Amino acid sequence: MKRKDFIKIMGILGISIPFQPILSFSNNNTSSVGTCSKPIFIIGAGAAGMTAAYLLGQQGANFQVLEASSTYGGRMKINTSFANFPIPLGAEWLHGPVSILSNIVNDSNVSINTVTLGYNPQDTSGYYENNILYIDTIANDFGTFEDRKFINSSWLHFYQTYILPPISQNITYNKQIVSIDYQNDIIILTDQNGATYEAEKVIITVPLKILKNGVINFSTSLPTSKQNAIQNANVWGGIKVFLKFSYKFYPTFLSFPNSETSQGQLYYYDAAYGQNTSSKILGLFAVGQQAAAYQALTGNALKDYILAELDQIFAGAASIHYISHTVQNWSTEPFIESAYLADVENWTIPYQLKQAVNNKLFFAGEAYNDNDWGAVHNAAEAAQIAVGDCLNSLPTDIVVSATCIDLLPERNPNKFRICGDFTNYTIQIIYTNGSQYQNLSNQSSPIIINTNNLPSSPMFLKIQNTNNLGPKLIQRLKY
Repeated sequence: MKRKDFIKIMGILGISIPFQPILSFSNNNTSSVGTCSKPIFIIGAGAAGMTAAYLLGQQGANFQVLEASSTYGGRMKINTSFANFPIPLGAEWLHGPVSILSNIVNDSNVSINTVTLGYNPQDTSGYYENNILYIDTIANDFGTFEDRKFINSSWLHFYQTYILPPISQNITYNKQIVSIDYQNDIIILTDQNGATYEAEKVIITVPLKILKNGVINFSTSLPTSKQNAIQNANVWGGIKVFLKFSYKFYPTFLSFPNSETSQGQLYYYDAAYGQNTSSKILGLFAVGQQAAAYQALTGNALKDYILAELDQIFAGAASIHYISHTVQNWSTEPFIESAYLADVENWTIPYQLKQAVNNKLFFAGEAYNDNDWGAVHNAAEAAQIAVGDCLNSLPTDIVVSATCIDLLPERNPNKFRICGDFTNYTIQIIYTNGSQYQNLSNQSSPIIINTNNLPSSPMFLKIQNTNNLGPKLIQRLKY
């Protein structure tokens, strides 16, 4: 079954299944999950990477983000100089209800002021075929759809306002990871300059095309099912072109017989729709095979090609009113090299892509979500799932010091990790009656307890200062 078999394409770019929180996260936890461990590293600071970092931060986790480029945002890139409102060079629409935004922020105490606008069903829609331009309404051409435009804002502005502030100090730029060694308990990441980083877990959020192109070398081959999914996935290339005119001669949307096919998509649209502006900006969106003709050209050749196409449709009006244009070719964008996973891809591909490897490597991004893919909120949902799986794979940490014993948030109920200074402490696993099952006092930090290896009867962990005056902890291990 393919994506289009279970998602009705209601908008010109397709409507994704709304992002619904799967796990409940809270920002009330201020303890440091990383006290016993190396950091959780996130590779990539696009929508998925930033969301993953933000959610880990809400959980008090010890995390670091490594971004290959010099800035954050990935395919949420914008242009702020072409018009007097942000031009979204990548992700442009909110594909679904505004509640998606609050679901990403995941904090009921935060008021979201980002403004979006849905399309008026009576707005004009053009369809060009056999040298004839047919004008109708959006409602008649597309039916009801939920796509919403950001008003004087963008996906990037939303992330800058609500997601970036608490994580900005944890992002390091110009660090392209080229190798991941996950053979041992500590994962070793290596960047393009040979610098290494030690991680307990890694959340990989790089665009799928980067994995397809083999940019990252894995010390141990990924599982065959994941390798096959990576290589067989149909990742569309894409281009967006924005043209400024002195007069608005075009409808809100313009489509063609090949606007929506199994090979790709192609549309023109009013990029200034709903903005508080007098600028007339027409956007061109093309992905997959439909993008090839535009991507083969650059500079004036591309401009002339597009103007000739529009002149044929609008009786020469494009060339008469043309002022300037700007181009974003995502297929040549460094560290990204693509648009997104094809809408027509089989759902089994993202299902395999999202699978964790050895409870060490976790994956998130627009292509790593088998509920739906291709949109920012799909990347955010994939990040939430990856973070949940990552945290659940961590042992419950118990940190021992001279003055206190700190039980950190429970993660994996079957695995406990004790670390710190054990001087003057006895550490025992005991039965309900207080008798000793095992003395762990002479072991070095960290001590790992797997409750699956314990007897089936109720068991407890007892940590006590040897002089009976200091802190004491009795923690149930098994019921």
